[in-house]
Amino acid sequence: MADHVRRQLREAVATAVTGLTTTGSSVFQSRIWPVQSSELPALLVYTTTETVTTETIENPEGQRREIEVRVDGIAKAAANLDDTLDQIAKEVETALAAAITVAGKSVRVYYTGCEIEFDAETEAEAGAVQMRFTAELFTAADAPDALIEA
Repeated sequence: MADHVRRQLREAVATAVTGLTTTGSSVFQSRIWPVQSSELPALLVYTTTETVTTETIENPEGQRREIEVRVDGIAKAAANLDDTLDQIAKEVETALAAAITVAGKSVRVYYTGCEIEFDAETEAEAGAVQMRFTAELFTAADAPDALIEA
């Protein structure tokens, strides 16, 4: 049995943003990963919300799932921190502008905005750009692990 489409989407996004110039292979699929100073700059990829609407009345019902994916770029505080965070955002947005493959189907991930923060309370002072993306996936109510349309 395949994994839930949320997990498949999260893994596809993580794959698409691995190997970018600024963050390289420092990509983690967790919102609570204790990122070490030596791993920065890094990306955290996770899903935050999902809205499901019924699209068909046959049994099982067809469902349209709008899933928000967050990609947080984290960098050490430096004189050019804002520039570094903007560069990370540019690379991530570019990588996700093309369709990604989820469950063997092409899926578009749409950029919906970001927030930029500075945290002086961590082991190493750092800043973060928290980027939000939305994907629309279609499944049957009894098969949340299989796309029926993308």
